[in-house]
Amino acid sequence: MSIPNHLETSEVVLLEMEILLTIVATGAWGGFVSYLLKAKKKISHGTNKSVMSCLTQIVISCFTSFLLSALAIEKELSFNMVLLAAGLGGVFAAPILKLFGDKVRKILEDNKIIK
Repeated sequence: MSIPNHLETSEVVLLEMEILLTIVATGAWGGFVSYLLKAKKKISHGTNKSVMSCLTQIVISCFTSFLLSALAIEKELSFNMVLLAAGLGGVFAAPILKLFGDKVRKILEDNKIIK
């Protein structure tokens, strides 16, 4: 598996399906690990609330891992580093999204788009 570089005539990065699925699976695994770290002994077996909380964390982690892996691909990092970024994005989803949100808010405020 290799991550193709940018095409000279286009700014599109083409990903193979197995690479995309690997990135999403790594992010989902990171989300599950994050849920386990946060829940520790509070997990009550058989409740819908804990299952929904776990699935919510996994979805958020998949999104964050996809964002970080896209940044890693943009920086032309190796496949291993892209997977590392996806895994870290999965485990540390909440702080990373807060950081991204703050950066975007600062950019919008600097450009006087929002007050």
